[in-house]
Amino acid sequence: MDLTEDAMDIVDEAITYYRANVFFRNYEIQGGADRILVYLTLYISSCLARIERCESQKDAEKVLQAYAWESFPLPGQSGFPFNGFFTKANTNDEAEMFKAYFKQLREETGKRLTEVVFAHGGRPNKFWVCFSKRKFMNLSLDRA
Repeated sequence: MDLTEDAMDIVDEAITYYRANVFFRNYEIQGGADRILVYLTLYISSCLARIERCESQKDAEKVLQAYAWESFPLPGQSGFPFNGFFTKANTNDEAEMFKAYFKQLREETGKRLTEVVFAHGGRPNKFWVCFSKRKFMNLSLDRA
């Protein structure tokens, strides 16, 4: 990615620093952006595992679009990996707003990630795919 720090949003930041952040065993949360960053780092790990065998960027985009739209747990629900970092929604409106925001984050992250992983055309970049087995903070978004 060729972005200046001024032009970076949270999705760009998560993708740019993913390969360094994924090695963290714990992470000190200092604010809301850190909460989103840890969630997106875990989401990127899950995305890489899903696209490692995709033959083309178009195939990977389809896989990640479907993944973004899958049902996922919200803070306070069983299966949400960061219940210690996020507060549970107080109302149904808050829960729906959180779900809509994170669905949008998931879609955009998947779209931008495929652009990076398949940046040189054809096959996925081995220097990205090699991280598909790596677990961030020893957690996973995929339900076991």
